[in-house]
Amino acid sequence: MSRTYIPNAWPLGTTYHVAQQHPDASDTNPGAEALPFETISAAAMVARKYDRVMIGEGIYREQVPITQEGDRNIPGSWVVFSAVPGQEVYLKGSDIFDADWDEVDPGIHRAALPETLFDNGVYNPYALACVPPDCPVNYEFDRGGYDPGTWQDPCRTIRPTTGDVLPETLGQIYVDHEALAQVDSLQAIRETPGSFVISSDGRWIICHFVNEESPSNKFVELTVRERCFKPQFVLHWGGLMIQTVGIVAEHAADPGAFSRCRPLFIRRNSRSGITVRKTFHAHCSISGSYVTGGKSYLGTGRPTMLSYVRDGTRPHLPSEQPTVVVTSDDDFRTWTPLEDGPLAAPIANYFLDEDNGMLLRHYRQKGDGNYYDDKSEEQHGPQKLVLQVSRDSGRTWGAAEELDFGDDIVCFTLMKLADGKLLWMIEENHPSLSPVADLKPDAIFFACRAWLGSWRSDLSGIDWEQAGLAQIPNSMGSQGVGEPQVCQLSDGRIFAIFRQAIILPSQHAPGYPSVKLFSVSENNGRTWSDPEPLLFEDGEMAYSSTSFASCIRSSKNDRVYAILNIVNGPNEGCLPRNVLHIAEINQDTFRVKRDTVTVIEEVHEEHTSLVGYSNWGMFEERDTKNLALFMNLENGPVNDGYDWNAYRYEVAFPEADA
Repeated sequence: MSRTYIPNAWPLGTTYHVAQQHPDASDTNPGAEALPFETISAAAMVARKYDRVMIGEGIYREQVPITQEGDRNIPGSWVVFSAVPGQEVYLKGSDIFDADWDEVDPGIHRAALPETLFDNGVYNPYALACVPPDCPVNYEFDRGGYDPGTWQDPCRTIRPTTGDVLPETLGQIYVDHEALAQVDSLQAIRETPGSFVISSDGRWIICHFVNEESPSNKFVELTVRERCFKPQFVLHWGGLMIQTVGIVAEHAADPGAFSRCRPLFIRRNSRSGITVRKTFHAHCSISGSYVTGGKSYLGTGRPTMLSYVRDGTRPHLPSEQPTVVVTSDDDFRTWTPLEDGPLAAPIANYFLDEDNGMLLRHYRQKGDGNYYDDKSEEQHGPQKLVLQVSRDSGRTWGAAEELDFGDDIVCFTLMKLADGKLLWMIEENHPSLSPVADLKPDAIFFACRAWLGSWRSDLSGIDWEQAGLAQIPNSMGSQGVGEPQVCQLSDGRIFAIFRQAIILPSQHAPGYPSVKLFSVSENNGRTWSDPEPLLFEDGEMAYSSTSFASCIRSSKNDRVYAILNIVNGPNEGCLPRNVLHIAEINQDTFRVKRDTVTVIEEVHEEHTSLVGYSNWGMFEERDTKNLALFMNLENGPVNDGYDWNAYRYEVAFPEADA
């Protein structure tokens, strides 16, 4: 035939096989099923576009070189590294650490790090600072993220060192598959079971084992490799176009996008005094879960907290993942699922009034009077917003009272004001106000309503009164103002920050850029100032994607902070969300102090530009006054082997006089 042949699907490439447990496995083999490679690295060296590497069961301790990637617009061309279905494949950046341990104190042992780490040219994570590395290209800026400038010491080598402080390194040790916490002094080691520190000369690892146990009967692994998958070429700013399926890649010192994050990641901004520590929920008994809402202490005299998580162990869509109620006695560092009882159902959002010890919860109720069993359950048809109160930390509950806040609403910040009233910010949908109301039957346009609550004298419930409405004309935003988050200043004023969507310019209108809007109330929410854009102190706009934002007044230092995605210029839509920032707000001008902009999380160079950090939950820890923020990676795509973990970020604020 003379015409061009155009198939209806892209061609399949070659399938290579890796099986370290096969009796004839060898890296000199062709990689056929009968004559497989022994290492993943051998297959990676020959794999090309459209190829697939099938990996048999086993623990592979190697750094896999990536020499080829696919076309970024043709997902079928991406090189796939896949576990054989039904077989467990681990790719580890650690080696077994069979060391000679010396006991220096009860439960505290030390061992020499492997001598091979100190050979010339060898990667040694125990000499490197536990901070994000400098990158040869600013991929955050290339993808639209705001660049706050150099905020870290460019020197990453921190061993040997002098003094009592022993800065955290990129090295990590695992005992019976659990990561020990890294501390920064010998004194902290003595006080912290389940921790380790690297000696000042960088030669020794000193561990305080849980229950003062000996490491002699423990399975110990030590991180020795930088990466699990390591590209051998300069990456395109759009990310690395490979795919992983069914593999647990872990224990690397600087893991990248296709591996579990190491358990501790530290950022410091000397200009703002903010330190961010990142841990994944390694101790959560529900692997792959993430905190979604409901976070609250259960009582004033007990440390127990309550929340709910999505169970990420099942390969379902996020909307199908079941919700599980969990409790914690250590600020959600470890969790315990609740199987039954008055706190296990319904799935609700909780709030504790610290002044009187009353616990309240609110949730949606069906038209037939039953509550929704799961946050992922489709909530169609008539709904009622109901509230209950408890005097005894949730063991018993009062009657469910229906709240007449409106039909098309979403509940956001609930807080206690200095005058004793409760403030509840509600998002209302007024689609008729949308600039495209005549064109789109599903148009949305939000305004934010404050409701004020007063406890009844017998504490049997709360009486609510409608307060002020914060809204904008449709020339300022195509969706109005939504997702309100508020905090009260020490002088009584209330600061609110809102999500806003861009208005594109046209022949007859100038348009409006994508920013966060803010409003201030000087009378406890009864009236609000006209929302206006969030600016830097120099008058420049703090551009932001159409994404969630929040704010907090720290109890530690009385300063106000905003948490948001700042981008490097005006943009349209929800993306990019690839860098999440926290910055201090000037309480006189309500402008962002540029020098305080600190990165909480940022996209890795291997992630696609669709990756986002947003829709977090947070609370202020009662004892430390630090901010605990929970967030999972968005748009990985999670099911394609990207960094699917959920994380706990601890934001440590400076003291009041700092």
